[in-house]
Amino acid sequence: MRVTLSDIAIVKAGHPFRGKIPVHKKGNAYVVQVRDINDDGFIHWDQLIRTTITGRKSPDWLQQGDVLFAARGQRNVAACIDIVRSPTVCAPHYFLVNIRDTSLILPEFLSWQLNQETARRYFSQSAEGSAQISIRRAVLENAPLVIPDIKEQRAIVALDNKAKQEKRVLNALIENRTKQMQAIAQRLLTGTQTVIE
Repeated sequence: MRVTLSDIAIVKAGHPFRGKIPVHKKGNAYVVQVRDINDDGFIHWDQLIRTTITGRKSPDWLQQGDVLFAARGQRNVAACIDIVRSPTVCAPHYFLVNIRDTSLILPEFLSWQLNQETARRYFSQSAEGSAQISIRRAVLENAPLVIPDIKEQRAIVALDNKAKQEKRVLNALIENRTKQMQAIAQRLLTGTQTVIE
């Protein structure tokens, strides 16, 4: 089934902070910023800053099953919210995507599809700005999607998770080998005996 994002989800702007987001160690909320999501759409929950949300209107708290989409900058990455342990909002650089019916499309599948090359080309052709590239809400809402049945979605998500896990393991091995080689170089430069195992 071919649809646009607005057919299956509601797109909202991130929390309207003005200027730099203030850090409050005893604040009432956490904030997901651009630096907190990597290229694979993995959210580094442990590095979120804490702040205080004020105002009469209740903010759009992140909930399990939401999808975040980075609307500004060079990386238009989508990330699926798998679990939220504390009250958390997203910065204005993000759009918050609420899926209307998760029996039609899985949040993880939507996030995966928004990160694929076809979607990236669409966003790149529709981006605005030169110094700071941005994607307008209407562009995101009109993003074309293909929705297979839930069984196929689950299979794709499982395969994607395995690929990301393999990538993490390989990156850890590469990082470990790099550190090992740096240690050998350091020993050589300091005149310490080098032992290669």
